[in-house]
Amino acid sequence: MKNDGAFVSSECRALPALILCMTCMLVALTAVSCGRSKPVAAAGAVASSSSADTATEDAAAAEAAEAAAIAAAEAAKAAALEASETAAVGQAEAARIAAIAVPAPVVSGPAEGVYAVAVTVSASVALPEARLVYTLDGSTPSGRNGTPYTKPLEIAKSATVRFAAYVPGGNTSSIVSLEYAIGEVCAAPGGRGDGRRGAPFGSVSEAVTKARSLGIGLVKLAAGASFMESVSLDAPITLSGGWAKGFSSRSGGYAVVIGLESDSSSKKAPAYAIRISGKAADAGVRIERVEFRGGAGSYSAGIVVDGGAAPVFSDCKASGGDGSYGYGAAVVGGAAPRFDSCRLSGGDGATSYGLSVDSAKAVAAGSFLLAGSGAVGGYGLSATDAVIRVASSVLAGSPANVSYGAAFYNCRDSALESSTVVGGSGKDSAGVFISASDPSIVNCIIGSYGSAKSYGIFDNYGSSAPSRLESVAFIGCSGGVYYDADSKRAYTAVDASGVPVDADGKALAKPKAAGCIVASFSLSATDGYATPASAAMPAGKALTGDAAVDIVGKARSEPWTIGAYEL
Repeated sequence: MKNDGAFVSSECRALPALILCMTCMLVALTAVSCGRSKPVAAAGAVASSSSADTATEDAAAAEAAEAAAIAAAEAAKAAALEASETAAVGQAEAARIAAIAVPAPVVSGPAEGVYAVAVTVSASVALPEARLVYTLDGSTPSGRNGTPYTKPLEIAKSATVRFAAYVPGGNTSSIVSLEYAIGEVCAAPGGRGDGRRGAPFGSVSEAVTKARSLGIGLVKLAAGASFMESVSLDAPITLSGGWAKGFSSRSGGYAVVIGLESDSSSKKAPAYAIRISGKAADAGVRIERVEFRGGAGSYSAGIVVDGGAAPVFSDCKASGGDGSYGYGAAVVGGAAPRFDSCRLSGGDGATSYGLSVDSAKAVAAGSFLLAGSGAVGGYGLSATDAVIRVASSVLAGSPANVSYGAAFYNCRDSALESSTVVGGSGKDSAGVFISASDPSIVNCIIGSYGSAKSYGIFDNYGSSAPSRLESVAFIGCSGGVYYDADSKRAYTAVDASGVPVDADGKALAKPKAAGCIVASFSLSATDGYATPASAAMPAGKALTGDAAVDIVGKARSEPWTIGAYEL
């Protein structure tokens, strides 16, 4: 309990009366003085009245002055008495107010917790003299801070409402606080609460279960420490990561989920950090600013999407865990996810894949698809019986024995647009490997740095050739910019019309190429395979859709720069 204001003292309120009395006394004394003084006649003047009359007048003046003085003294005495009585009353009132114990507000409404929609809260206090005040910003309510309570409050977004009652000039009650989460469920590693911002769950799975039970579509995940669990989703929901403590602003980091170890993982059922499955898990499933690291297992994936699911990942990271085979993301079983501004890495598996798409579809835009650090095989992208479209992205192999930036096996209607595709630096390398596939390749930089075999595009046996090959710059590729396995012919240069040619000057017949060059600049993984500003390249084709914005979000303009970066 505390005093929340100050009264004006009773002594101060009595001052005007005292001043009035003192003024009256001063007037009276002046009158006495004036009554006793006599005018001095000028020299030679004749007195106009007798000395008797003068004496009479002086006596009357003296009596009047004396009466005024007595009256003034009586008035002063009365004023002093009134001031004393007023002061006593003021002191008594101040003491009474200071002694009032202000009861805590009585709050009516739903219990604090998590709700799908707005809640209404009302408050009262059992003291007529008390006033109510509240805050929603976490500060302490008092007579000097907060908003006066005048009617029931509608809490439409997550907040902690704090009520207090106070008597002006007197005490303030204890504070009553209620925290509500509206339309969201929060989770933070180590949390032990019910999903509110100030009391988050400690598990992503618990938060998702709570959200579904209430019909809430948003789960917020804190950045910092890691969630140690494998998360499964099969229905629309948004996982939003990277939140700072309190969940009111972003931290600049990512929420991190590390999957559990599996002793029985397989290619079809790898250990995972998150698995999204089922047709109900459509584009209504959105994952943003979360990093997924696969659990330990022979097969390990940061992300698994299967069973026809079609989620959207935005600004996410994913990598395989410890094992023989690692996948940043594994897409199978008719799934069709989208990856925007993501970074997918195969991790440390002996054979590793940034993105693997098998009997499914996928779109990657503005993303990094990186093979990882495997020593046996490394693939930025591996697509089998799939339809995959990649735009404004970097696809890179690794130092593995066999490594491709992108590999297509029996794929139709796929495309690489405005991307940078680099094979690895191991024994056998190709920027793009094609087997029974016809991807469209436009506005790309393709490089390869293999120590034994190093090709820009490796066209494997069978009906394999890009449906389009336009505006491509080849770098490295010591074995040839294009290799046709059927004819065992390597095309090692590009003629003036932009068509790959072999050592005899014979032009590549299929695919029909245009606008290609052999460039001399180099790329580095340390700066994200960024295109040097001084690089000489052919003008790119104007494209639409995802290719119209580069990997860092910069809008492309004429003339287009080929590769993932717009210069």
